[in-house]
Amino acid sequence: MEDVVQKIHEGSTLWKVRGVNKWFHRHYKVDIDNMSLVGESKKWWSPGGGTGSDGPENAVPLIEITEVREGWKTDTFNKVSSHSEKTKDKAAAGDEPSLEENKCFSIIHGPGGREVLDLVAATEDERDAWVSGLTHLVQSVKALHEEKQYDVWLRQQFEEADKDNNGSLNFNECCTLLKQLNIKMDKTHAKKLFNQANTSKQKRDGDQVLEVGEFVNFYHALLKMPEIEKLFKKHASEKTQLMSADQLCAFLHKEQGLIDLDESQATKLIHEFEISDLKDQGYMTQDGFYHMLLSDMFDIFNHEHKSKVHQDMTQPLAHYYISSSHNTYLTGHQLAGESSVEGYISALKRGCRLLELDLWDGDEGEPIIYHGHTLTTKITLADVLRDGIKAYAFEASPYPVILSIENHLSVEQQKVMVQLLKDILGDMLATDPVSEDITAVPSPEALKNKIIIRGKKPQGSEVESDDDDDDQDAIDYIDSDDGAAQTKKKPHKPLAPELREIINVCEGKKFTTFHDAFENYKCVHTPSLGETKAKGLIESSPDDFIRFTERHVTKVYPLGTRTDSSNLKPYPFWSVGCQIVALNMQTEDKANFYGDALFTTNANCGYVLKPDIILKKVPYDPTDLSDRYTKIVRVTVLSGQHLPNSAKKGDIVDPYVQVKVRGHPLDKQKQRTKVIKNNGFNPVWNEALELSIKV
Repeated sequence: MEDVVQKIHEGSTLWKVRGVNKWFHRHYKVDIDNMSLVGESKKWWSPGGGTGSDGPENAVPLIEITEVREGWKTDTFNKVSSHSEKTKDKAAAGDEPSLEENKCFSIIHGPGGREVLDLVAATEDERDAWVSGLTHLVQSVKALHEEKQYDVWLRQQFEEADKDNNGSLNFNECCTLLKQLNIKMDKTHAKKLFNQANTSKQKRDGDQVLEVGEFVNFYHALLKMPEIEKLFKKHASEKTQLMSADQLCAFLHKEQGLIDLDESQATKLIHEFEISDLKDQGYMTQDGFYHMLLSDMFDIFNHEHKSKVHQDMTQPLAHYYISSSHNTYLTGHQLAGESSVEGYISALKRGCRLLELDLWDGDEGEPIIYHGHTLTTKITLADVLRDGIKAYAFEASPYPVILSIENHLSVEQQKVMVQLLKDILGDMLATDPVSEDITAVPSPEALKNKIIIRGKKPQGSEVESDDDDDDQDAIDYIDSDDGAAQTKKKPHKPLAPELREIINVCEGKKFTTFHDAFENYKCVHTPSLGETKAKGLIESSPDDFIRFTERHVTKVYPLGTRTDSSNLKPYPFWSVGCQIVALNMQTEDKANFYGDALFTTNANCGYVLKPDIILKKVPYDPTDLSDRYTKIVRVTVLSGQHLPNSAKKGDIVDPYVQVKVRGHPLDKQKQRTKVIKNNGFNPVWNEALELSIKV
């Protein structure tokens, strides 16, 4: 592996592919010191004969790389390879690039893995070297202690601040960089720490300067937290200023309430978090103690719940909240955004278990996916199934994936769709018919590693209206004068027998009234409710709604007017037991924050067991809350560190902490600490907040 790493450190010239007509010849290499991938700008080539320049290439930190894929496994490669196949351009002559799958690879990076760098090597061996070498380095960087990862990032900030590339920064340059990192400091104190960090005693133009390693030490010295120092001194040896396993055990019992933790487990913590060689002697320094307390293990959130499925997974599917995405294929706007396989990959990687497929007849005789009657781009069902769903369905969770089919296909292409599902997904596809006698849908445990098809099975002369669709076409709203979609009756599309056969445990069903549903629904019937309709049912019949969702998986989807891919608030629908609240996962907002918070409680496996009151296992009337279940939650906010500036408010940071409760309307409340003026560096509140929660 050393030879491979050396090879990609020296670099090679690759083709960067951005589309059918644009290929860029670039020299790429891995900067080992800064753990980043860098590329030098060179000319581009296109099959049409054009050339040009694409500007300089930005460095990609290895810590931000989420995946290195071999072959044609991205939207760009799928389009380019398809075009090349049609034009017989796959093997070009001379200097022109050769698009052979065994020479292609892709680097997925950036926040949420949303950036893709598609590259073509000169040979298969060169491609393999890049794939194996990058994968090894990325895994190595991510395996580093959290502090070491942060140090790599700090080194990158230092390199960017070193404008004249002399490898050092003086005090004023350090202060400028620290200000950019939102470190506000007392300059006298900072100067003292700066001088202490300058162990090499280097000078430039008469001023003391710090090398990159010294700057990292200077930065960490500035970030010492007084309250943690105080805790450490209280429990560590006064003589050695070190903490032994038995002293750490005493701290964890007394201060953290971890009374079941024994000395051997404390020793393991020392080995995990202590950076110095003292861990081999069974001692923890203040730095190790600091990193332990700021680790995920000591997060306010239960670490075991984040890392391990701990709930009963053998109850009927209807007893669980299900992590669900809306228009999974879209990466942006609902009317003119990009449709992408990456939308499915990203959703599956974060534990999402319900994906939407909006299917339309394709010109090539195979189904395509896009947001119908809009300007969104189109992708093929085959690419989504092969490169997205089959490859990633069970990477983050073994529990069942539900494919919610929005069927706009002709009978002929429905048959093609079913054949693609069977050919590509194989044994993953749940095809067994369900008994007419079952009274509850199977459990997540029983459906492990299975992919379920959710779709409608209209009978005879049934008609459906636009609001039966899981997603009313956004164009319907634009065409109406008042911005409200017109409900139009239309005959149901004929359903291919082959498709009817593979819809089993999740059969879409039109909702009319709770009375009708209680009388006529089978347990496998799963209605879809628009945001407005579902809100109305919560207001008029919350108890019936809870009773209904105890047995039936119910989906709620956003209004078609949300063309900007904004989201509904999910918690009102969760509070009446709705299992599937579909969210635009490409949008970073509060709704997805709430979703992440909920599903983290069961290791992000995509299923969270509903509470007993929602499952009617204990008496509960959502319209009449007594004090029977009231709990008092007390949160003590101690301090903060390195808080970011608000882009809206300029450079001054006046931080406070706000704790909110969201769920039942009567529980909606918030408490906040006092404001700490002009201190985003190390504010201290030490303030207790108290919240009364009825449900």
